[in-house]
Amino acid sequence: MKNSILITGATGFIGKHLVKKIPNYNMAVDQNGKNIDLRIRKEVLKIKRADIVIHLAGKIPSEKNYSKNIFFEHNILGTLNILEYCVKKKVKKIIFVSSYVYGNAGKNPINEKYEIKPHNTYTKSKVLSEELCKIYAEKYKIEIIILRPFNIFGNLQKDNSLISNIIKSIKNNSHITIINKNNKRDYLFIDDLIDAIIKLINYKCKFEIFNIGSGKSYSFENVVQLFEKKNKKKIKRKYKTSKKNSIPKIQADISKIKKEIKWNPKYTLVEGIEKIIFKNTK
Repeated sequence: MKNSILITGATGFIGKHLVKKIPNYNMAVDQNGKNIDLRIRKEVLKIKRADIVIHLAGKIPSEKNYSKNIFFEHNILGTLNILEYCVKKKVKKIIFVSSYVYGNAGKNPINEKYEIKPHNTYTKSKVLSEELCKIYAEKYKIEIIILRPFNIFGNLQKDNSLISNIIKSIKNNSHITIINKNNKRDYLFIDDLIDAIIKLINYKCKFEIFNIGSGKSYSFENVVQLFEKKNKKKIKRKYKTSKKNSIPKIQADISKIKKEIKWNPKYTLVEGIEKIIFKNTK
């Protein structure tokens, strides 16, 4: 008998892609607040029991909420209630998709042992959620995997990231604003992240943390240029500089996840961009 899976945040960017890729599982799917509020414990505890929980739900940064305490209310309380659900329902495993948590690490590539330096309220909420996961794993012997994605990109993305803004620019023929154009980030195509999550469903452990990215980094300006090259059209842009929470370079060390679950990124940044352009211009 196959495992039943509860996916929180199933209507979000990652959730929509994940649901498409695991249709053979008997899933209990939470619609990220549309039919249940993860902040209300009694509502969470009404959810039908699942063998495995993939916890994606939570507030993400935007221009409107980036510095507000909304992250603590939704992300930490939501995670705590999901953990309580797992205890009450005797869930076998949790896969918690966290975030990049290392701030300005100084050295690259960044492995899982690097010092945690939350650089904004959102990241702090994810770090505290991770701590809750660790406590519950130790106290209740729940198998928990924490996944720390770097910069995930792909179709259906609607956040305030560089690539989301580039896609909007292409569709609307509008300009984008690039802050600190030479800063570099590690970009991983959404299909590769989904592939890793699916592999982790069958990975046995007590408590593990994995970084996930491509293992390569590209400057913001370089990413825009790649879109221009593949779309054969110039992108209007304005440049700004800012020292606030500025991180010059981020690059993931993905050696641990590659070794443990025999996973490798299948898509380069260019190949991911090609798939996005094809989807948004056909």
